Amino acid sequence: MSAATCSALACRPTAHAASRAPSGSSKAVGRSTCVSSSGKCNAPRSRRALRLAAASLPELPDLDAFDFEMPEVLTELEEAQQAAGAVFNVAGLVAHFTNDSRALYALENSAVVVDRSHWGRLRLSGEDRLAFLHDQTTNDIQALKPGTGCDTVFVTAQARCIDLAAVYAQPSGALVVVSPGLKAQLLERLQKYIFPADKVEAMDISGKTCMFSLLGPQADEIMQQLQAGAIMGEPVGTHTLLSFGGKPVIAAVGGGLPGPGYTFICDESMGAALWKTLTAPEGVEPLGCDGFEIARVLAGRPAPGSELTEEHNPLEAGLYHAVSLQKGCYIGQETIAKVHNLNAVKQQLWGLDMEAPCVVGDEVLAAGDGRKLGRVTSYVDTPSGQHRALAYLKCRFEGQQVDLEGAAITAGGAKGRVIAPPFLSRSFASEAAAADQGGEADAAAAAAAAAAAAEEEAKEAARRAEKLRQMQERLAAFQAAQAAAQEQQQQDQQ
Repeated sequence: MSAATCSALACRPTAHAASRAPSGSSKAVGRSTCVSSSGKCNAPRSRRALRLAAASLPELPDLDAFDFEMPEVLTELEEAQQAAGAVFNVAGLVAHFTNDSRALYALENSAVVVDRSHWGRLRLSGEDRLAFLHDQTTNDIQALKPGTGCDTVFVTAQARCIDLAAVYAQPSGALVVVSPGLKAQLLERLQKYIFPADKVEAMDISGKTCMFSLLGPQADEIMQQLQAGAIMGEPVGTHTLLSFGGKPVIAAVGGGLPGPGYTFICDESMGAALWKTLTAPEGVEPLGCDGFEIARVLAGRPAPGSELTEEHNPLEAGLYHAVSLQKGCYIGQETIAKVHNLNAVKQQLWGLDMEAPCVVGDEVLAAGDGRKLGRVTSYVDTPSGQHRALAYLKCRFEGQQVDLEGAAITAGGAKGRVIAPPFLSRSFASEAAAADQGGEADAAAAAAAAAAAAEEEAKEAARRAEKLRQMQERLAAFQAAQAAAQEQQQQDQQ
């Protein structure tokens, strides 16, 4: 995929604010001459030109273009956000820009920009990188071509959820975006499973890069204004490499939530300039972590520690789109296949539209007979007065799976109803396509698919056996080499 054509970009850089408030402070820092009571900067801003010039860069995105020796400093970006009215939380992240109502309105009606630089970014290199990731997560990573990507799930050996990640395949690397707070854990896990003969290396590049997401119905229009629309209309995960101020920027379709969106990853030295440029167009609002959490719950995206835990598998979490039944052996594969084949999903993640507040941990009861259905896992109040929650609910009664959408419930004494958030999926794409066809042709296709699946399963069993044999040979060779080295060392000592 070719990158966007050369063009001039107008951005609105603001002067750097005073030094950042001390850790733990919730005081907004900005220029007193331009920040209104709403937190919006009203003073005229200077404009300067930045160019997108892809001609001198590789045709497809690759992290080899980044300078990973740059210091881990985001001071300029923080200052730019402070000048826009940012309020930082105790973790040092932008909680909000004193504009939550306006920003959430923009998310539904125009566009917002979210700083997701605190999400983890792991880079894998080596010719075995995709095959290695394929074995470590739930989706068909080996099917990815350079310039494409997908969501995938890290699970335990028992197929319990660890994290929902995004993978971007590149010519000489693979970029894995993981949830906040999990980069060290997942990097350690990946390195644990790298055998000496595996041609793959994993490293954390989070501190050397920045990441922003542009979300909202006008995201495509903003991309056109920036003349960065080469990937518009492409599937989620499609990405390309652009030049911004002479440095590379990865632009990818999808912003982590349903609906139009794009994600940008750049060298940390260009973070402030890119953030200013993305937030410059008319109608675009910056959105902080608090607002993104509200948007996450409204959309139904499961989060680690809340919905992604060792109590639930990806099918229960509504992550069918991030799981492949056609791929080979991987960690947790047998359990997921068994749950699906036996139609054994007993609980599902649902949204709750409440009439009054509830709290995480509240029991969810059926409104009619008071039967316990589950517990609240996430809860938010919106600036418009909505009370929304996520909860795992029992979905099998008397041996039959039931559709809970619209069911009346109570949680923490408050009334509500079950809703289906847009992020969640309940079936595999191949099954949904077959269901839409109908008729005898559908039945024939299903039979053919079953036969193909059986054949593939037999082939996969043979592949697993061969892979096990190769691993055993590699292990034996490694042990032999170790023994020979020890023997040589003993002879040298004598």
